[in-house]
Amino acid sequence: MPTARKYIPDLKEFMALCASNYLKLNKLIGSAGKSLSHESDAILLSVDKQPDIVITLEQLSRYTVTYRLRQYCDSKAPYASAINREFLVRVYHDAQMAEVLSGLNEGMLPPVYQYPNSEMKQPDEKLQLNRFLGEWLNFCLQFGQSHTANTTHLAFLQ
Repeated sequence: MPTARKYIPDLKEFMALCASNYLKLNKLIGSAGKSLSHESDAILLSVDKQPDIVITLEQLSRYTVTYRLRQYCDSKAPYASAINREFLVRVYHDAQMAEVLSGLNEGMLPPVYQYPNSEMKQPDEKLQLNRFLGEWLNFCLQFGQSHTANTTHLAFLQ
């Protein structure tokens, strides 16, 4: 029986993903984020034909900010448990990175899960949740009504 190789996280990939999520989250929050100065202050993001997203300030310090991103819908809906999601995201302004601390209504995430485990978690669960956050932020930026007027215009020089 072949022995399983130990999972070794790709730090470059993880840091690039966190840097990308930092830019997306800042663009999504935009200038409304500057008005978040006290814990429990929140921003409401409306996404067309989707449940609203509430971004709540959980912790504010000199170089970091922790946000709770919560999407929810009426609990009477048959798909409510699949739609309701919550992420705790720490933003490191000095490193320009955003990292998922906990996600999908779970507790704090370890960097790597031992495998096999009783919860059937993958060894790279944290990386996967950060990828999912990036895809979710892309969706919000594309279809949401964010509180920013920032747009990027590409100019092609000839």
